[in-house]
Amino acid sequence: MNLKSLTCFLVFSAFAFFLVGPAQGDEIKLKNGEMLNGKITYEGDDLVKIEMAVSGTIKQTRNVARADILEIIKDAPDNVAFAKLQNLLPTPSLLPASRYEVLLETGPAAFLRSFPESKHVPKVKEIQDTLETELDKVERGFIKVEDEWISPQDRAEFAALTESKIALLKMKSAVRARNYNGYISALREFETLEEKYYGSPAFPVALNAAKEIIPAFGNQLQTMLRNVEYLNQQYEQNLSAMDELARAQVAEARQKEVENYKAGVEADKKEGIKWVRLDPRSKPAIESYLKLASDELVRIQEYDVSALERQADMLVKADQQAAGGDLTAARATLKQAAAITGKSAGSSRRGSAGSYIAAISAKISDKEAKAKAEAKAREEALASEALTANLKPSGGGDTEDAGEEAGEEVAETEEEKPVDEFAALANPGKKGDKKEAPKASEKPKSKPKPKPKPEEREEERPRPTVVEDSGGGIPISRIIQIVTGLLLVTVVVLKVMGKKG
Repeated sequence: MNLKSLTCFLVFSAFAFFLVGPAQGDEIKLKNGEMLNGKITYEGDDLVKIEMAVSGTIKQTRNVARADILEIIKDAPDNVAFAKLQNLLPTPSLLPASRYEVLLETGPAAFLRSFPESKHVPKVKEIQDTLETELDKVERGFIKVEDEWISPQDRAEFAALTESKIALLKMKSAVRARNYNGYISALREFETLEEKYYGSPAFPVALNAAKEIIPAFGNQLQTMLRNVEYLNQQYEQNLSAMDELARAQVAEARQKEVENYKAGVEADKKEGIKWVRLDPRSKPAIESYLKLASDELVRIQEYDVSALERQADMLVKADQQAAGGDLTAARATLKQAAAITGKSAGSSRRGSAGSYIAAISAKISDKEAKAKAEAKAREEALASEALTANLKPSGGGDTEDAGEEAGEEVAETEEEKPVDEFAALANPGKKGDKKEAPKASEKPKSKPKPKPKPEEREEERPRPTVVEDSGGGIPISRIIQIVTGLLLVTVVVLKVMGKKG
C-alpha cells in the first residue's frame, strides 16, 4: 500500500464514519428500563422500527412493540447533524488539502446554512476554525502524522525519521482491515521498517505491533487451511452444475486469477519481499505461509525492545546534533547508539543501505563534506584577496600626493629665479605703487605656502589619473606643470619684447 493508497483509505474511513457514525438522534425508553438510541425509521400503531449503529459501518434495525415502549424522545434535527459533525475531529493523518475543502463545505458550512440559530453554532464554528487552521498548514507543506504536524523544513532535514513514522502509520492502518490481505500489507510495512529504519523510534513500536499481528494472522491461516479443501470442493460442484458456456467462462476467469497470482508472486520475489501475496485457494500456499509466520514470530521475539528504545532516543539526539551543525558530537552519539545493539549501518536484502543509523551517518558525512568545501572556498577567497592586494602600487594615494608635492617644491626651487624676474615685468605696478622689483642678485622672498591637509588637497584639486607605466618615465602631472611654465615664460618674453619695440 503506497502513500496515495493509504491517504485514500484514511479519507474513505473518515467519511464513512462521518456519514454512518452513531447519531444519537432518537431515543426509545422501554418499560423494562432498556434505552434504545438511533434513528426511528418507522412508526405504526403497534410497531416502531429503530435503526441503531453497531459500529462505524454496520447498522442494525430493531422492531419494538408499542406495548413495550414507555417513552419516545425524538431529537431535534440540528442535534442529529451536530452529533455527526463532531466525528470530523480529530482529522485523519496525511489528509490532502482537497479533502479538507470538502469536509469544510459539507460539514460546518452546511450546518451553519441549515441551522443558523442552533445552540450548537459556537461549537460548530470552533470545528470550522480547526479545519481551516489545518488546511492552511497543509497548503504550506505541513503533513499530519497521527497527532504530530511536521513542517516541510523538518521533513527535509529529518527525512529518514519522517518516513519511518509514515511507514508505521501505514502498518497500523493496514491491520485495521482484519483480513489476510490487511495482515500481509501490515507485515510488509514492518519488513520495510526493519530494513530501512532499524534504530528509529518507530521500529520498536512496529516490533510490538508485529508480535500481535502474526499470531492473529496465524489463527486466520489455520482457519483458511481447514476450510480450503471444502471451499475447493464447493467450487467444483458449482462449476459442474453450470451449463457448458457458463462453466467455460468461470474456468477461464479462474485461470486468469491463477496466472495473475503467480506473476505477482514472482514479482514480489524479485523485489526481495518476504511477505508475498497469498492464494487463499491453494493449500500449499497457506501451509507455506503458516511456516513463515511461525518462524518470523520466533525470530522477532529475540529482539530486545528496551535496548531498541534506548538506542532510538540516542539516534534522534544524534540526528538533531547533525542538523544543528555539531558534527563531532553527532559522530560520538551515533557511535554510542550503535554500540547498544551492536548493529551499525549495513545493507538490506533489497541491496540498498538500510537502517536509521546508516541514514544519520550519511547525513553527517554530507554535512562534513559541505563544511570542508565551504572552508576551502573561504581559503581560496582570502588567497585571492591577498594576491590582489600585492598587485596594487606600493605607497598608496598619500605617497603619490606626497611625491607630487615634493615634485612641486623641486619645480619651484629650480624655476624660482627666472619665474620671479619675468613675473615682475609681466605684472608692472600701478601708479603710486612703491614696490620695487627685486634685484637680480637678491633671492626673492616668497611667503611659504601652507601645506594643505589631506582632506583639503582632495577638495582643492582633482585626483590625478593613474596611468600604468611599465618602464618608468615622467608622470603626466609633471609634464603638465612643465608645459604650463614654458607657456608663462613665453608670454612674459613676448610682452617684454613688445615694450622694447
